[in-house]
Amino acid sequence: MMDQDQPSTAESLEAVKARLRQSFVDGLPERMEQCRADLAALNADDATDEDVQAALQRLHLSFHTLKGSGASLGLDTLARCAEPAEQAVREALTQTPEQRASAKQGLITTMSARMDTIERELLDQTARPPSVPDATAARAEPVTSFTEAHQRDHRMVYLCDDDPHQLRQLANQLACFGYPLKAFDRLEVLKAAMLEQTPAAVVIDIVFPEGENAGPDMLAALRQRLDTQVPAIFISSRDDFSARLCSVRAGSSAFCPKPVNIPEMVEFLDHLTNPTPPEQFNILIVDDEPELVQLHAATLEAAGMNCQVVTAPEQVLGVLERFRADLVLMDLHMPRCSGQELASMLRQIPGYVSLPIIFLSSETNQERQFQALQAGADGFLVKPIEPRRLIDEVRLRAERMRTLRSLMVRDSLTGLFNHNTILQFLELAVANARRNDSPLCFAMLDVDHFKQVNDTQGHPAGDHVLMALSRTLRLRLRDSDLIGRYGGEEFAVVLNDTTLEDAIKLIDALRTDFSRIQFQANGSHFHCTFSAGIATYPNCPDPRRLTETADHALYSAKHAGRDQVASQACDSATW
Repeated sequence: MMDQDQPSTAESLEAVKARLRQSFVDGLPERMEQCRADLAALNADDATDEDVQAALQRLHLSFHTLKGSGASLGLDTLARCAEPAEQAVREALTQTPEQRASAKQGLITTMSARMDTIERELLDQTARPPSVPDATAARAEPVTSFTEAHQRDHRMVYLCDDDPHQLRQLANQLACFGYPLKAFDRLEVLKAAMLEQTPAAVVIDIVFPEGENAGPDMLAALRQRLDTQVPAIFISSRDDFSARLCSVRAGSSAFCPKPVNIPEMVEFLDHLTNPTPPEQFNILIVDDEPELVQLHAATLEAAGMNCQVVTAPEQVLGVLERFRADLVLMDLHMPRCSGQELASMLRQIPGYVSLPIIFLSSETNQERQFQALQAGADGFLVKPIEPRRLIDEVRLRAERMRTLRSLMVRDSLTGLFNHNTILQFLELAVANARRNDSPLCFAMLDVDHFKQVNDTQGHPAGDHVLMALSRTLRLRLRDSDLIGRYGGEEFAVVLNDTTLEDAIKLIDALRTDFSRIQFQANGSHFHCTFSAGIATYPNCPDPRRLTETADHALYSAKHAGRDQVASQACDSATW
């Protein structure tokens, strides 16, 4: 969140902009006073060339800021007045001391006249408070809330099939994944139930005694009477173009031919009934202009991003240590440290080599933009920038960063944390459990006879088994628990604030349900089981002992016949 002057949720973006513009205008007299002081320093009798150079650099930064901030805050007159002054100072900075000495008086005259224009034509006009839109006025962009809790309790699924055997088998399979279900064998009963209570999703056959497309026809008619659009998965023994087209026209979310591939259907249901709220992108904004940095932060936060603002470049490294930024939005011209220098500094730190950096500046010279990009930035945006383009540019690059990070910490097949990441999280979990004096359990799971599945059913079938187990764990465990693919057919689970007794009951229930899942490959059906070993903290006082003890317990479960859960105490004598 922004660390200063954060707008309330009821304040529109236009109201924020008006407030920040007035704040900027209120500070203009002080800015102009500083400009006149720097201009006087150019004409001082005892001024050295170093003094003149420093005064010119301050003047350039001042007029550059007036141009960029003025344009961004809607002060177009200010921007137009400041631009030629900035260009004149920049030209003076490129001259030799002798050239500057001969042209100094002309520069002073030009700059003084420019300042007079700004003060005469702008300050008097903009000192009056601008009209501020009502805080309750409509926003320019509707914003989706990213803070709503992820509710897994609202996953009721309705099933409808006129074949009792198919209906019972499908219900039993989906129940293994933890879905609350209601099964119906007649369309009119399903219709009445949906009018009374809307489910999270409906799984429905296409063909019924009422007609070959009775399922889609009923659902299409029913949707006109419902307040919400219920996601639908159509199932059918027909897997032809006509059946799929009918499904699409009825507004289906997915189509599963019979015999239903249960892991595939569960993947559809998981997506439809458990839409995970997108994680907020963390954006660090670095700009020495407080009004401008707040405007950009307000724009991005209105689009659901989390912003941290920094107005002093020397604070950036400290902020990055505690703020996991997905992207840095940085001004190019800042006092004490330019954006180009700061970007070069970040690129010399291993942890920030790939951190996206975008310059946001009123600099329009393409050669200077290119030089700034050579410092290690990923893009250059010119002030003023339309809010929608700023949002799109930042989101695009932040999403790319998230994707790269995900590839580094996630297993590509299951989407679970990879081996190294789950062990890192285990270390953090143990530290938290020690600090809070709370229990913790670590479980290791291994699919039984997995090599035999690959050899007899094929590797694609083996992948389906691994994905089904990972999905079962994700759906049945709490959001606070951590799940990883430890390697091959092994999985690891960190159960926070969980006693050994509760962990055994939970993992054993998962084991029983997983053994009931029916897989299909090569025209045949098969089942799989897993064995598990559990260790607990504080019995095992550190991550290494937890993993080794859980591994020993898993070996015991395998040795005792598989398809069971074993636990083991940490034997201090062996360490």
